[in-house]
Amino acid sequence: MIKHPQLVLPMVVYPDVIGLLTIDHRKVQAIFAEIQAKRGHIRAHEKFELVRKACAELLIHFAVEEGIFYPATRDAIDNNGVMDEALDEHESAKSIIIMLGNIPPDEPMFDAKVRALAEQIEHHIQEEESVMFPKVLVSDIDLVVLGKELLGAKNDMRARFGMPIEEIADEQFPEEDVYLSLSHARHIASRMRHI
Repeated sequence: MIKHPQLVLPMVVYPDVIGLLTIDHRKVQAIFAEIQAKRGHIRAHEKFELVRKACAELLIHFAVEEGIFYPATRDAIDNNGVMDEALDEHESAKSIIIMLGNIPPDEPMFDAKVRALAEQIEHHIQEEESVMFPKVLVSDIDLVVLGKELLGAKNDMRARFGMPIEEIADEQFPEEDVYLSLSHARHIASRMRHI
């Protein structure tokens, strides 16, 4: 009997605040994965550029979370413990980023601090995505409006630092939410199995 692989529908990240923050998470995880994959086979200046890129992305991400997302979230989910822990994790990561700026990239301590930062960020991402984001999703926050505000602030910072602007077309922010009905999704999935 031939076993057919499971149908996997592509995941579309809706450009709301959770989707935008999740994209940031994946971007930084990819940079740290690239650093890890090239470990031992990368020149010091190339490693420094990758770490600098990760740190720049993180600092902008932290700024918009602390200035826009966290205040709205704190009010909406009424869970100070989760919010305080997230802020503490940001402060710890910022301390490591400052240390990295004072260590030459060819020294072993630089690599140790990069690994520590990557591990801390991975833990932070897991906490946000498994604890905070689900609470936000069931809150009364307007995720699209907050996403637009967050993206605007991010792009202002990116422009000031000479980084590329992140563009999401306005049509991806529809005036009304449009969802695929469950029966329509099942119909599409059943048709795709035959392809």
